[in-house]
Amino acid sequence: MKKKQILIVEDEVIVAQDLSNILKSPNYNVCGLAHSYDSAIDLFKKVIPDLIICDINLGNGKSGIDFIMETKKIKNVPVIFLTAYADEETVSGALETMPQSYLTKPFTKEQILISVNRVLRNNSNRSFQIKKIQTHVPTRRELEIIHFIALGDSSRAIADKLCISFETVQSHRKNIFHKYNMSSSAELIAFAHKNKWIS
Repeated sequence: MKKKQILIVEDEVIVAQDLSNILKSPNYNVCGLAHSYDSAIDLFKKVIPDLIICDINLGNGKSGIDFIMETKKIKNVPVIFLTAYADEETVSGALETMPQSYLTKPFTKEQILISVNRVLRNNSNRSFQIKKIQTHVPTRRELEIIHFIALGDSSRAIADKLCISFETVQSHRKNIFHKYNMSSSAELIAFAHKNKWIS
């Protein structure tokens, strides 16, 4: 079985190398590490990867969002955005490119591996799935829970604020993530911002 090729675009060399180490696997291969927009474009054209893990802030000049928009003119490759920024403007700009996932720093090894495995395992274009599920409006209770997730509250804290049981919050969280096919809180928050469910 041919290894899936992953391109990492990250301006911080240490973070890029850390990602590369996490992604050592018999199933996929890191085919390049790019630390700027220009080097990322050059590498992309050379290797045409199966997946891109991309930071949004690439230092001075063009951003990771600019890079992804440019690559889509060549080939529509699945994207996982990895960034320290979760403000509405950044999130909205990133989601315009229809990424397969959106993770915020600091990240864990488990978050990276789960997201990568999920995207590479899914042969269909998940951005198309996101377009389809936008019509499923959350219930009032789901909106409340999404709001508190965005504030960074734990399930225990949400339960206290809404005067419901911890188990009920956990059940709602599980249902919300399943309903919108999300793999992380950051991805759910980004999606909620995009749909103006939270401000």
